[in-house]
Amino acid sequence: MIEIGLHPGPTETVEPACDPDRALAAVARKRMVPIVLIVVIVAITMAYSLFWGPLIDHTAWITPGDLWGTFHTAQFVAWGDIGDVYSSGGGLVSLPGISVVLAPAALLVSHLGLVVGFPFALPHPSAWLVLGPYQAALGAIVLIPLDALAEELAMGHRARVMSSICEAVALWPVLALWGHPEDSMAMAFAVWGLLAALRGRWRSAGWLCGLALVMQPLVVLMLVVFLAMAPKREWPKLAVRSALPTAALVAIPLVQSWRHTTTALFKQPNYPTIDHPTPWMALAPVLTKTHSIEVKHLGERTLPGGATHFAISIVHTVAGETVAAGPGRLIAFAVACLLGVYVYRYRPSQEQVVWLCCVALSLRCVFEAVMNPYYLWPPLAIAFVLVVRNRWRLGLAVVSSAGLTWWSYRHLGPWVWWVPVVTLLALVVAAAKPAQSTHGLAVEGPRPGHIEASRAPVDALL
Repeated sequence: MIEIGLHPGPTETVEPACDPDRALAAVARKRMVPIVLIVVIVAITMAYSLFWGPLIDHTAWITPGDLWGTFHTAQFVAWGDIGDVYSSGGGLVSLPGISVVLAPAALLVSHLGLVVGFPFALPHPSAWLVLGPYQAALGAIVLIPLDALAEELAMGHRARVMSSICEAVALWPVLALWGHPEDSMAMAFAVWGLLAALRGRWRSAGWLCGLALVMQPLVVLMLVVFLAMAPKREWPKLAVRSALPTAALVAIPLVQSWRHTTTALFKQPNYPTIDHPTPWMALAPVLTKTHSIEVKHLGERTLPGGATHFAISIVHTVAGETVAAGPGRLIAFAVACLLGVYVYRYRPSQEQVVWLCCVALSLRCVFEAVMNPYYLWPPLAIAFVLVVRNRWRLGLAVVSSAGLTWWSYRHLGPWVWWVPVVTLLALVVAAAKPAQSTHGLAVEGPRPGHIEASRAPVDALL
């Protein structure tokens, strides 16, 4: 486990932390701001989903549609059938870590006999009362390692509070509107891995990288950068630890449903008629062309005698084309590798490494063939760790992020949509760029007098 507390000064003495309750209380006090923000995110998410529709729009509960498909795959895991997570019809196109994490909620939903909003959209799916707060809390945990990263970079308390608030505001749509806690959970493990790397704890960094990748492979762009700091002798062990969680969870689906698993993981179909196509669509392979389909709808009908019953009706409609990610992701990964080479050769400072991670995460938004607004959150999260040192940089980042968020929800042509998005994102990343330093990267190794005192709070928290 990585340490999240502050390093003691050279004249400080550290008492061994043997009481888990006291250790947990110490961590809670240190991370009080992100913990409070986690509670706020859960509360606002549930208030919005349960009350906005019925009270404002006079409609049903507002629940993120993407999440129900993912939750359906978690039900398969809860039933002991992880081999069919990709053939279940849930539309999972990422690694199955999120299906495993959501499985406890699926078990509870099954035990209570609650109704899920899949495959039919229901106005009041009772399972949301369990799934909603659970996924929001899991997704918001990323605020804790982001605060620890700000502390590692010697940010003051006021700057850390402002950073956490900005990150929470940007995170809320990812969880409440889109229902993608896997993205923020992957970032949580990746940031914890970055902290471990900055302290020279390569074993922890390797395992945390593995947990990040099995949640959402997008973080590989960031991992390439900070793992370049590792000594060459650690590279094979880091590679093995990073790959083991994915290999363990994907092995059974590959054997049991090879075609569905490989299609989901290697082609990763996306829908340009629904989402935001970018100019890189020109290079994206077309998986299926526009075609007519039959869609089943569950509806309530009133009989002549006044009784009502539910029936399934068939609706003929047209499905848009489906495309694969295309060479854009390969280009993003290649550029991230170049950033890793720079880190390996020139050993930049810790702040510069963190900023290069922000740049690497931004590459996905630049080169993706089909974009969604929530793809923008990972680089914004890292940027808000760095911009709080300067009031003007913070102001530029906040204004640019607000404009970026607003524009990302508009449906326009590829070039008209993509150019402002990339420009505004570049402004945020530029605002986060730290000053040049003549000091090389200082990677700390474990210190015997410090590890035992710090490990208990971290184990209690994680």
